[in-house]
Amino acid sequence: MRSTGFIRSFFYSNLFYAFCLLTLLLQSTIVLHLPPQPRLYLILCIGTLLFYTHAYLSSAPSATPTDDRIMWYRQNRPLLNISQLILFMLLLLLGLPFLPNLFERLVTFPPTSSWPAWLFPLLALLYYGGIQPGHSRMNLRQYGWIKPMIIALVWSGCSVLIPLWWSQPPTNPFIPSPPVLLLLAQQTLFITAIGILFDIKDFDADHNQQLKTWAIRIGMEHLPVRLIIPISITGTVLEILPSLQTGYPPAAALLNCIPWVLLIFACRSLNRKTPVLYYLWLIDGLIPVKALFGISAHLLTH
Repeated sequence: MRSTGFIRSFFYSNLFYAFCLLTLLLQSTIVLHLPPQPRLYLILCIGTLLFYTHAYLSSAPSATPTDDRIMWYRQNRPLLNISQLILFMLLLLLGLPFLPNLFERLVTFPPTSSWPAWLFPLLALLYYGGIQPGHSRMNLRQYGWIKPMIIALVWSGCSVLIPLWWSQPPTNPFIPSPPVLLLLAQQTLFITAIGILFDIKDFDADHNQQLKTWAIRIGMEHLPVRLIIPISITGTVLEILPSLQTGYPPAAALLNCIPWVLLIFACRSLNRKTPVLYYLWLIDGLIPVKALFGISAHLLTH
């Protein structure tokens, strides 16, 4: 894939990840009939930008320049440091009106009523071992087989459960309804599959660090048949289940299955030599594609 400076900056600066999260938030809002919460969406998207950029800035100096993204971070470090400061100030500005309500929920009510607010940020921090990624050996990334699942849980929790939790009055405990759990399972399974495929990019580095990702455990050539296709079949079943329960047209349910089919085709084109930009737009790019199909299918049935 040939890329311009703008395209590289859009993907490498993690603006694309913020866009992915925004599409998932919009899907949750529409499918679960939540009230629009633009300020919360901005906070979550800016937090995603800060989190990923901080992680890459922290690891880039000591990392081997094995891909174009690492070099881009090294070349643009001064500008990225300034943008991080601006984004952090903007995050504080947007979050200040939420603090009294958030503090009341976290302090007044027991942890069972506010677990989405602390569980998923905590998982994100533990993924890298703390606020300094790459400086701690006690991190969830070292367990290669659960790494994609942790990523998927954080993404699906932030895009499904946190908006739902914030839109509802405090309850004890906070228990998601079956439709919410179904959407959560669909999102988690899909992003887990994407995380498994993305580990192909780091096959050599992970192998040298004895990080047992799924690509290393079962071999890249076996990933589609032994893992991705079974996950995709499970995902399509979860997508079709609502049509069987509610009776809405199966054709609309099949729209939600298209991203799973695209995922299978996409994984056939990956190898260790594939550029990181290709992974970002083709593999991670399926996240907003799935969200848009989910929104379309819902609008067709309501």
